[in-house]
Amino acid sequence: MKLSTGAKTDIGRKRSQNQDSMSTHPELGLFVVADGMGGHQGGETASAMSVTVIPEAFKSLKEKNWDNCSAIKKSIEEANLAIHQKSTEEPKLTGMGTTTVSLLIDGSTAFVGHVGDSRCYFMREGQLWQLTRDHSLVQEKLKAGIITRSQLRTDKMKNVITRSVGFEPGVEIDVYELQTLPGDLFLLCSDGLSGPLNDEHIFKTLTDSANNNKTIQETADLLISEANRMGGDDNITAVLVKVES
Repeated sequence: MKLSTGAKTDIGRKRSQNQDSMSTHPELGLFVVADGMGGHQGGETASAMSVTVIPEAFKSLKEKNWDNCSAIKKSIEEANLAIHQKSTEEPKLTGMGTTTVSLLIDGSTAFVGHVGDSRCYFMREGQLWQLTRDHSLVQEKLKAGIITRSQLRTDKMKNVITRSVGFEPGVEIDVYELQTLPGDLFLLCSDGLSGPLNDEHIFKTLTDSANNNKTIQETADLLISEANRMGGDDNITAVLVKVES
């Protein structure tokens, strides 16, 4: 399966530090985005560890013939343990954690491992879906019928997540699996992108880029620019992966 990729992370317009991290490994078919939390050093450390440990662990597990679903889940668990251990060893990092969304494309199958409110979107034949469901307080309120979907973006608790990698010794991980087709497009992003840009804005940006024959890297750059144009209140990360053949 041939993949085209574009990726960019940006500090945004309001923050003094970028606590987002990303890593792309086309040779493995693996892509990771993380958004750290936990003070000035903690968030940056946690997210950087996540996007480093997950690919290393995944490669090791695949060499031992683990199946993809189990390997993705175990790799995130390994990152969780490493981050939590480091936070207990260094007082200045106490309480750090990170969101994580990982995409693996192997042949005609995609796997997504997910913790927190960084997202994976999926676009096929002119339609866009949010594959992941945020582990956040507002998502729980939406599920309970306390708020509507239109209120998600303005709720005062919108930044409170209910799961993270590294904050506790154990972590619950969602893993999704779907079949891919040539032309499918995946977007991994932090909430610095999905916050200022709603689904319609993301869809329009992706569609306009395709209609104007933009490269996938130009499209990733444009998504970042749009999030900054809408305020850039947070760090912004976008990783695009297109299935070519």
